[in-house]
Amino acid sequence: MAPTSIYNIVVGTAGHIDHGKSAIVRRLTGIDPDRLPEERERGMTIDLGFAPYVLRDGRKVGLIDVPGHERFIKNMVAGATSIDLVLLVIAADDGIMPQTREHLHIMTLLGLRRGLVVLNKIDLVDRDLVELVAEEVRGFVKGTFLEGSPVVPVSAATGEGFDRLRETLEAMVQATPPREVEGVFRMPIQRVFSAKGHGTIVTGVPLSGRASLGDVLEILPPGQKGRVRGLQAYKGDVVEVRAGHSSAINLADVDHTQVRRGDVAAAPGYFRAARCVDARFRYQPGGMPGGGAEGRPLRHLAAVRLHVGTTEGVGTVVLLDRDVLRPGEEAFVQFRLEEPVVVGAGDYFVVRLQSPMWTIGGGRVLGASDIRRRRKRPEALAELAAAAEGLDRPEARAEAALRRLGVRPATLEAWGLEAQEPPARIAAFSRALQAGGRLVALAEGRKLIHVENLAQARGTVAEALARYHRQQPLRLGLDRSTLRAASGLDPDVFEAALHAALVAGAVRESVAAGGERLLHRADFAPRLAREEEEMAQVIEQALREGRFAPPTRKELQARFPKAPTDRVDRVIRLLCDRGAVVLLPGDLLFHREALDAAQQLLVDAIRSKGPLESAAFRDLLGTSRRYIIPLLEYFDAAGLTVREGNVRRLRTREGGIPGAGA
Repeated sequence: MAPTSIYNIVVGTAGHIDHGKSAIVRRLTGIDPDRLPEERERGMTIDLGFAPYVLRDGRKVGLIDVPGHERFIKNMVAGATSIDLVLLVIAADDGIMPQTREHLHIMTLLGLRRGLVVLNKIDLVDRDLVELVAEEVRGFVKGTFLEGSPVVPVSAATGEGFDRLRETLEAMVQATPPREVEGVFRMPIQRVFSAKGHGTIVTGVPLSGRASLGDVLEILPPGQKGRVRGLQAYKGDVVEVRAGHSSAINLADVDHTQVRRGDVAAAPGYFRAARCVDARFRYQPGGMPGGGAEGRPLRHLAAVRLHVGTTEGVGTVVLLDRDVLRPGEEAFVQFRLEEPVVVGAGDYFVVRLQSPMWTIGGGRVLGASDIRRRRKRPEALAELAAAAEGLDRPEARAEAALRRLGVRPATLEAWGLEAQEPPARIAAFSRALQAGGRLVALAEGRKLIHVENLAQARGTVAEALARYHRQQPLRLGLDRSTLRAASGLDPDVFEAALHAALVAGAVRESVAAGGERLLHRADFAPRLAREEEEMAQVIEQALREGRFAPPTRKELQARFPKAPTDRVDRVIRLLCDRGAVVLLPGDLLFHREALDAAQQLLVDAIRSKGPLESAAFRDLLGTSRRYIIPLLEYFDAAGLTVREGNVRRLRTREGGIPGAGA
């Protein structure tokens, strides 16, 4: 069977027990959806039943029969998750019953938007009563997604009305958009079993994407991986199953005893099992039983059951922005579950109390992790609000995923895994976000970062400088490599963030003593206390007077017998940063004026007499070898001179002679 012979939507039944849902499916498809012996014996649907319904053009759609009994609501929710179009079945002789109301409410919570009402068993009532019940039903569905939908009277026992039902159903199926198949493959597992000669088989309806023969799929939470060795859709062999197909997947290398209903078969790497589910939750009007017309409020840490996909998770609900949720209100919540579940952003869910088993509301998943969110945090609530805003916009969801990666740069692959989007779609989102100025590409496009995260990285650079300035208030700043290490940023992110900070004027680069380039905050300048400023003047004057034979560091420290030596050293470092004092090899300190004078004397002597010996330079300055050798090594390192044996000559112009004149 070719995938194109299947229209990838699912039609489902819903309604009170014994209103004839399975009989209608049998009449429409010729197949009995009650596959379990117990179901046939008891005359009621316990688990989900699947049957193909053939359209006039030969294409097939799936038809799911869900259980109506209140004890099997969790099975009903599991089936309703996959439904795109619902047949709400109401018996004309019974009318609207408790499970009718609950099923309609659950389908509303699960995001259904299309359907019709099938008024069954019209053969058991007078004709005049049929229209009266139909009017009652129209009033019942008013204000719901079924308002204005067709109400089709039928008899599953006699076949009366089924021509009109088929015609109406056909038109509504054709008007229902098919499930998206371009996303990442994910299928909540309805059943798992082992077939002799085949191995492990899992069944369900994929929510997104497609899977083909030979693909590798991952079973979560167990984490088993297996190759697809066989596929069926509606009991026919196919080479590919898609979102909206009732599918059976034969997997090699997967132990069926380790797989259970509620697990998920998915493309590897995109999904992970987690115990914490973030969500937007609506507490239904009426609230909990026993609370009067308005219902009782829902309190923080109430014990609940979370139904999402085919999973039923037991745990508590954490109210993130309040202490009490009143009936009819919505809030951001986190479900903390006893066992991990696998969900995707945008999944619809239903919440029931643990005791009594009562449906209290539902909503949509925003994300999942093992991180317990702290309550009443504005930044966390803003993040969840942005996630809720982008649920139905794939590009916005992908952008939010990139923001979640923070200041770490992402590859397209890593971003795709975080966003749960396949490579082709994430590449398209990347191009669009770059064009809109929301994404920055680094390292020739190999690394990506959101502009807001780059701004955060820029703040990290500024904070690293501020921290250094607090610790070293007399130092001008840090060199580039030290600042990068202090920031802890990826090298490419650091360079981009630093460039942005320099362009914005928040950070400046200044040249310190010896030509060293130091980075510092624009609003920072080393400032000395009055006593330290006086100390700096004494040190600078002593070095100026010492000229070509300046005092040593110890001699300078000795001039301030009451001051700690590290305090004197801080003042000396500041003078070096200011450029008034230069530190030479051997820990010698020269005043800048003396150093400039020595340089000029050296340049003039070499130009007039040729290469100069160190002894001649010593005599020229009238000082000792103790100072001459460090001076000459400094000029060599600065690119002014080059040593050849025991003489120095000037470097060529091309080699650069700082301060050497024309």
